[in-house]
Amino acid sequence: MRAFGFFAFPLCLAIASLPAAVRSQSADGTVRTQIQGIDIPAIPNAPFTARVLVTWDQPLVGGGTVSRMYYTLVARDNQGRVHREIRNFVPANSDVEPPLRSFSIMDPVAGTRTVCSQETMSCTSSSFHPRISLNDNAPLTTSSADVKRESLGEHLIDNLPAIGTREISTTSAGVRGNSQLVVSNREIWFSPDLQIALSINRNNPQMGTVTLSVTNLVRGQPDSSWFTVPSGYATQVQ
Repeated sequence: MRAFGFFAFPLCLAIASLPAAVRSQSADGTVRTQIQGIDIPAIPNAPFTARVLVTWDQPLVGGGTVSRMYYTLVARDNQGRVHREIRNFVPANSDVEPPLRSFSIMDPVAGTRTVCSQETMSCTSSSFHPRISLNDNAPLTTSSADVKRESLGEHLIDNLPAIGTREISTTSAGVRGNSQLVVSNREIWFSPDLQIALSINRNNPQMGTVTLSVTNLVRGQPDSSWFTVPSGYATQVQ
């Protein structure tokens, strides 16, 4: 794969809106958890490259925590094409590069989404239709019976105006099999200019604390190589 020269080391993001856990189970019964990343809509005229750092402090039964991290590289060009990665967690205190699992290229002009596996060196291309409305990307400030939201105002992150929102969610005992009241909270700082969240901090008793931070942000047109499949990958069309 290409080298990403402007980062100290060679950014989903797993594709999703705000961070949540996805649990998958293998044939031998092992459960693996993946933290989904910050949503990057395929919109034109807002190009950038960035690195997204994900940290997870998970509580352990009996006390203490286990800390993990990974980072991914992302890019979006003037056409709205988006490149992003999925990587595996490594210990938070490790100098090991988080292993690349896959990367994807969303192309709203061609109407395709290509997902490539690092393990199999293969790609699958399918149709892609970007969202028309971006209103659901912005943090909400209205509240409901179970979710309370409040505005945190505005401040600059990497010289970009960001809108802050704090959200507190309450789940009554028994609603999801929980034996007692569960209170979760998250704090989101959203960039209207780029239509992405620049920082998300989420905390709940089961997952612990998950933090996503957009770093090494460079605005401007990325190199076209971000949006082409590197040589050595076999591609099939669905």
